[in-house]
Amino acid sequence: MSIQKQLLKLILAMVVLATFFAALQSYQQSDRELERIFDNQLAQFTHTLVALTHNKSPIEDNQHVFQIRYADGRLVQSQALIKAAKRLPRPFQAHTKQSQSQHFDKPQLEHSEASQFSEAGFWGQRWRLYEKHNDAYSVLVAEPIQQRIDASENLLLSSILPIVLTIPVIGLFIFYIIQKSVQPVADLGMALKQKSHRDLSPLNTEQVPQELQLVTDKVNDLMTRLDSAFDREKRLTANIAHELRTPISVLTITSHNLLQQIKTTHISESQLLELKAQVARMAQVVEQIIALSRYTPEHFEQSLTAVDLTALLQELIGQRYEQIADNEQDISLNADNITVLGEQFALTTLFDNLLKNAIKYAGKGQTIMMQTVAAPSGFIGIEVSDSGPGVKPETLAKLTTPFYRDDTNKHQAKGSGLGLAIVQHIVTLLNGELKIAQSALGGLGVTIYLPVVKPEQASQGAKI
Repeated sequence: MSIQKQLLKLILAMVVLATFFAALQSYQQSDRELERIFDNQLAQFTHTLVALTHNKSPIEDNQHVFQIRYADGRLVQSQALIKAAKRLPRPFQAHTKQSQSQHFDKPQLEHSEASQFSEAGFWGQRWRLYEKHNDAYSVLVAEPIQQRIDASENLLLSSILPIVLTIPVIGLFIFYIIQKSVQPVADLGMALKQKSHRDLSPLNTEQVPQELQLVTDKVNDLMTRLDSAFDREKRLTANIAHELRTPISVLTITSHNLLQQIKTTHISESQLLELKAQVARMAQVVEQIIALSRYTPEHFEQSLTAVDLTALLQELIGQRYEQIADNEQDISLNADNITVLGEQFALTTLFDNLLKNAIKYAGKGQTIMMQTVAAPSGFIGIEVSDSGPGVKPETLAKLTTPFYRDDTNKHQAKGSGLGLAIVQHIVTLLNGELKIAQSALGGLGVTIYLPVVKPEQASQGAKI
């Protein structure tokens, strides 16, 4: 159902009903006023009639039927009653008997006069009657009601006709106003209809009315998010294909060589280690890809809580301590009672990636430090640094690019190139900031700035 048609029907119906009730009210008031005027005219006609007949003046009136009996016994009737003397209408028969029974010659203590209006039917139509009695005469005058009905109908027609003729004009005006008002909605629908399934560009909001601003903003936000999701999916698919090609190729060659070596029973340990390393690398790539795809704005906004970051870092160090000991590395944690606004699993993934990178790339016998640093107001800064070889300054900006790896150091361990990309992604979702630079220890330093938890949020102990 069209909104324009619904509004047009509704408003026209309201206008017609309002006009009808206004006209009905006006007609009823006018009809009562007209009735009062006709009754006054009938009473005035009766007074004039009595005065004329008293002076014995000739009376010619074909619209009224009357009967007057004076105190001296004289009877004056209209021509219609004279012609119907043997079959007088019942009201006039009653008036004749009543006037004959009155004794006008008796002395009256005081002057008395009575009058009344009534209705009766005779001679095939309805009549309005006016009857008046006093000491000098008794009179009954009848007037056809049809005259009043005709006058009332003429009044109704003259009152209603202009309104009826105006309604189409009002309808056209209302149609124009509604069309102009809903045109932005139609334009929005047409703009969406004309978009192809590949066009995710934002809608033009320059001439959008205030009532539709929220709709267009939400649609544009959805378009932007979809565009980002599709772009992320395309890049992720391309990078996955690129990154899995090498380990799969190596696995294929290694498995082929192993099959050949089985026949000669000359399987070397290096071949098995290579196979294990490629399997581990593929598992790491898959694990990192799953972690990266897990954290999206759609699933992240409603899961923020107050997280004890100190306990989380202690737990991560405990989980990785065997690996740290194998590399003969020293690690220290200088962070007491830190609580941040975040998501438990996301923060675990974030700092676990930083810790794994530090263990992997710092090298044997190096130092790893996790500590709080100065941060802007409303944030807490956590730095993860090491005393390893670090990276070249021109390479720092590329480290958060998905699947990017620094290949300048041939002796350095190889990774999937997704660790810092996942860290950057999670930091962005947490409304934080990531900073990568050379650390004071000489190696790489990664600083994470995260929002602090307000006192009221910490006391709630629930989702924010």
